[in-house]
Amino acid sequence: MVLSSLRRSDAFRDGKWLLWASGAIIIVILAAKIIELFDGTLPGLDDMTRLQQVRDLLGGQAWFVVDQSRLLTPEGGEMHWSRLPDLFMAGFIYLMQPLIGQTAAEALAVGIWPLTLLAAALILLCTIMQRLGINVAGQMIGLFFFVGSAAVYNFWPGRIDHHGFVALLLLGGLAALVSKEQTARSGVILAFCVCAALTIAIEGLPYVGGLIGAAGLFWLVRGHREGVRLTSLGLALIVFSTFFLVLDAPGWGPRRMVCDAYGWSHWAALLTGGGLLALLGIFGGWLETWQKRTVAGVLAAAITLAVFVAVNPACLGDPYADVPEAVRQSWLSGVDEAQPLSALLGKENNRVIWVFGFLFTTSLATIWMIVNASPEQRMARIGVALLLALAIATTVWQIRGQSFSHLFGLFGAAWFSGVMFSKWYERRGVGPLLMFAGAAILLTPTAWRTFGYTLYPLSTNHEDAESLSADCILPENYTHLSAGPVKRVHTPIDLGMPILVRTPHSVFVGPYHRNVLGIERANSVLIGDPSDAQQKLLDMGATHLAYCRRLGETERYERKWPDSFAAQLNANDFPDWLEPADDLTETDGVIRLYRVKPK
Repeated sequence: MVLSSLRRSDAFRDGKWLLWASGAIIIVILAAKIIELFDGTLPGLDDMTRLQQVRDLLGGQAWFVVDQSRLLTPEGGEMHWSRLPDLFMAGFIYLMQPLIGQTAAEALAVGIWPLTLLAAALILLCTIMQRLGINVAGQMIGLFFFVGSAAVYNFWPGRIDHHGFVALLLLGGLAALVSKEQTARSGVILAFCVCAALTIAIEGLPYVGGLIGAAGLFWLVRGHREGVRLTSLGLALIVFSTFFLVLDAPGWGPRRMVCDAYGWSHWAALLTGGGLLALLGIFGGWLETWQKRTVAGVLAAAITLAVFVAVNPACLGDPYADVPEAVRQSWLSGVDEAQPLSALLGKENNRVIWVFGFLFTTSLATIWMIVNASPEQRMARIGVALLLALAIATTVWQIRGQSFSHLFGLFGAAWFSGVMFSKWYERRGVGPLLMFAGAAILLTPTAWRTFGYTLYPLSTNHEDAESLSADCILPENYTHLSAGPVKRVHTPIDLGMPILVRTPHSVFVGPYHRNVLGIERANSVLIGDPSDAQQKLLDMGATHLAYCRRLGETERYERKWPDSFAAQLNANDFPDWLEPADDLTETDGVIRLYRVKPK
C-alpha cells in the first residue's frame, strides 16, 4: 500500500498525471463526434465499405470471403481487405443489437472502435517518447502536435477503414524496438506487430521493412547484446507470418498470389528472413566485428529479397501498370490519396506547405535529437529517424503517406520542443521564452496548416462546390432510394458505396483498383458519347441510374470530356429514355433516381 502510494505521488510529482489527463481530454473531445454517427454519416467511402463488410460477416458471409456480392463488376466485386478490423465491430454489434437495435449498435461500434485505437496509440506514443529520453514537457507537447497532425484523422469516430489500426500496430512495433531491454519478449512483440500490420494493409510494408531493418541494424552495432532479441524476432516472424496467412482472409490458397495485399511473396520473405535472423542471433557470436556482421546481414537481406522476387516478380513493378488509360484519366488521376508530390505542386500548394513544411522542420529536429543523444539512446533515435525517412519518401511518392510521416515526425518535434521548454523553465527570461515559442510554432503541424491555407486560401467557388459535392453523400439523401423492389443502379464512382451501404440495391462501380474493369465499363457511360449511353446501360443490365448534379466527380468529367453524357446531365438535359423514379424536383446536391427505359 505504501509503495503504491509512493508511485502515485511520484507520477503526480513528475507530471505524468498531465499526460493521462491530456489523453483523456483528447478522447472525450473526439468522443462527442459519436453523436454525428447515429444518422448514418461516415467520414469516407472506405469506412462505408468496411461497415458493409462487417454487416456481410454478421449476415453469414464466410470468414475468408470479403468480396462485395452487390458490387456488380466483371471481377465480381473482388476485395483485398483483412478480416481483423471487423472483429471488434462485429462482436459489439452482435451483442448490442438485441438490446438497442441495429442503427444504434452500429453507430456505437464505429465510434468506439477508433477511440479504442486512439487510447492505445496515445499510450504507445508516450511510451516511445519516454524511451527516447523525451522529457515530460516534450511528451505533453508531442500529444498536442499529434492532435494537429495528419495522423489523428485516422482515429476519429467513424474512421473504421484500417489506417488507424495499422498505425497503432506500427507504434507497438516501434515501442518494442526502442525498448531499453533487449529481451526475447520485445522481439516477439515486434514480430507480432509487423505481421499483423502487413496482413491488415500492404500500406504498412515500407515501415514493416524499416522496423525489421532497424532491428538488424541494432544487432550490427551492438553485437551479441542483441542476439536473444534477434533470435526471438526471427522465430516469431516465422510463426506469426504463417498464422495470419492461414487464419486471415482470403486464407491459404491461390488468391494469395497478389501484391496489393499480404500474399505468398510477403510470407516467403518473412519466412526466409525470419529464419536467417534467427540464425544470425544464435550464431552471431562468431561474428565478433561489426564488419563481419554487416557482410552477414547484407547477405541475409539479399537472400530474402531474392526469395520475395522469385515467388512473385510482379511485386517489384508499378502497382498501377495494368490500369487502362481511360480508368487512369477518369478515376486514378482524381484519387486524392494516390497523388504524388509533383501532382500537388501548383494545384494544392496549401496542402504541400502543411504536410512537407512540418516534415522539413521535424527532420531537422530529429537529426539534432540523434546528435545530442547519449550512447544508450542513440540507436533508438536512429531507428525512429529511419522510419521517418521511409515515411517521407512514401509521402513524396503518394500523399497517403502523410499519416505515417507525420506520426513518426512527432518524436523529433516533441524532443526539441521539450528541450527548449526546459531551457526556458531553468533560465526564465524573455529570450528563452521567445526561443521556445518560435521552436514550438515551427514544429507544430497546425501552424504549418494555417500558414499554407493563409498563403493559398480556398476560393469561394471551390468551397461551394465542395459543399454541394458533400451534400451528394448525406445519409438523408438516400432514404427515398430504398423503396420498391431491389434495383441494379448505375452510379458515378463516388455514389456507388453510399448506395450499397444505405440501400438494398446493387451497384456497378466502387473506388477499388481490383475492379478496374468495372470502373472502365461504368465510366464509359458517363465520359462517352450521350448517344451510346442507353445501350451501354442496357448491355450491363442496369435498371436505374442514380445521379447527383454538381458532384465533384462528374464535374471533373465535364471539364475533361465536354461532349460527354456527364456534361449533358450536368446541364440538366436528361434524355427521354431516362424516366424519373422519384418524386423529387431539385437536382443540385440531391440524389435523383431514374429508370432506364428499354429500347
